[in-house]
Amino acid sequence: MAKLVWIGKELSPPEWAAFRARFASVFTDFHQFDQAMGPGGKAADPVLVATWLERLQMQQKLEWQDDRVVNTQLSQGQRKRLALLLAIAEERDILLLDEWAADQDPQFRRLFYRELLPHLKAMGKTVFAISHDDSYFVHADRLLEMSKGQLSELTGEQRAQASEDAVAQISS
Repeated sequence: MAKLVWIGKELSPPEWAAFRARFASVFTDFHQFDQAMGPGGKAADPVLVATWLERLQMQQKLEWQDDRVVNTQLSQGQRKRLALLLAIAEERDILLLDEWAADQDPQFRRLFYRELLPHLKAMGKTVFAISHDDSYFVHADRLLEMSKGQLSELTGEQRAQASEDAVAQISS
């Protein structure tokens, strides 16, 4: 039987569902939902949604009826912003963002790394931002690398060299 360990404690199978419920995600290939839901499927906090609509620069782009977006004809970058908004509305502790910034224009990509991630951190969120965007590695609290099926943390000199190594690998 599979084991699930969180912060050094093995979770029993009945605890797994509650553990999984702590996560929200936006994957590279995602399904676009149109309804903002809060914790436990209840109505989303309207103040939280309004705040993040502004931060995501989507307040003029989305039309809402109740808690549902009615205009889903958006660019890929805008669709990912909406997906992030809906994930934030769920008020989960941990966000997994898989190449979220890849479809954003350069100005919004900077905003994501320099302003939005610090806002999420200030809210007490843990964010796993999966990225090949090496120019923003310096903004990460921790830098993890997946290589040959092994996950390891880059620290000290390894971390300092991460951006230079990424550029060197592209050039070779």
